[in-house]
Amino acid sequence: MSKIFTIKTLNEFINEVYTATLGLKKNKWEELNPSQHPDELADEFFDLIQNAYAAIGGHAKIHSPKDVFSEPRWNKWTVVDIDADPEADVLLFAQMTKFGTKSSGVGHDGTSVAKREYITAKGKAFNKSGYYGEVSQKFAEIMLKKYNVPVIDNHEDVEKILNKTIEWFGEHPTDKSMPGNGWYKRKLGNEYHTKIMVGKPKI
Repeated sequence: MSKIFTIKTLNEFINEVYTATLGLKKNKWEELNPSQHPDELADEFFDLIQNAYAAIGGHAKIHSPKDVFSEPRWNKWTVVDIDADPEADVLLFAQMTKFGTKSSGVGHDGTSVAKREYITAKGKAFNKSGYYGEVSQKFAEIMLKKYNVPVIDNHEDVEKILNKTIEWFGEHPTDKSMPGNGWYKRKLGNEYHTKIMVGKPKI
């Protein structure tokens, strides 16, 4: 008797390989080691990061898949799969420092469910001891107003944590409706960005 072979679509094949490689469990945040799957993850993570930063012109340091793992300090990568397909839908990446875990960036698939998931995750994280990061624009407003995350409002403390000289403002320099009294400007990539540091670093 001859065997019957099923022709799979490219997407079905990719999904099976992805699932077998990463083995993500539904609705559970999991930490990944990118060095074990660099080829599988670079393109996937880049797409998620592009979605998350599209409204502000893209991530300051990530402009192509090859940039995703180019910064060795980004050494903590966590993802969650929250929908029917086996791929990661939300991504958080960070770096471990002597002050704790510093948030470095996010990624999501663009859906409203994924956006809610990462915003909720960040709101909870920034209220935990040893987790901190720099935020700006609409995301900063959400974190400060909805989740009441702590602000590092001391100029010297922010410079100590960043190990960089910054231009300190206090109140937001252009939008007085923005909450928080720890706004500053510093260079990221080739441009200057207005940021505020939030969370609970171990100072």
